[in-house]
Amino acid sequence: MAKQDFHSKSFKEGIEILTDEIKLAIHWQRPSILLAIHKSKPEQIKAQQALEKEIIKWDQKVKLIKATGKTDVIDAICKTKNHNEIVFFVSELAVVDGQINGIIFSALNMHRELLVEQSIRVVFWLTELESENLPHLAPDFWAFRHRVVEFSASRGTKKAARHG
Repeated sequence: MAKQDFHSKSFKEGIEILTDEIKLAIHWQRPSILLAIHKSKPEQIKAQQALEKEIIKWDQKVKLIKATGKTDVIDAICKTKNHNEIVFFVSELAVVDGQINGIIFSALNMHRELLVEQSIRVVFWLTELESENLPHLAPDFWAFRHRVVEFSASRGTKKAARHG
């Protein structure tokens, strides 16, 4: 139980940031390209569920797209009907036999402008490894992102330990 409380501040702050960004994007009918970085899959799933609950309150839908096996997630997003009523969750960018999938990152880099042109609202749920490789393998996509949110309680803990 203490471990859950330990992560709660970082978790709540991350969800609030994502919620505010998406709410503004919906209100102003503008794109929002968000990156959410997690250390563990269970915490990532917990965050996805919490954010989805908020999004549903605004009469929006959430569509989860797992990049595994797809070469161009942006194309899949843009071909979705009524995408102005959807917030997309994209995950598993690098899951191909434990290796970084350069094809997926290349497609993100090549088609990034479609997200902005079509006012897509999307959260890319990333592992730490994916987030480390994204700026190198898809630098133009990285430059297009609107916000990065790290769900990591360890940063605050280290600071508290140093200053406490």
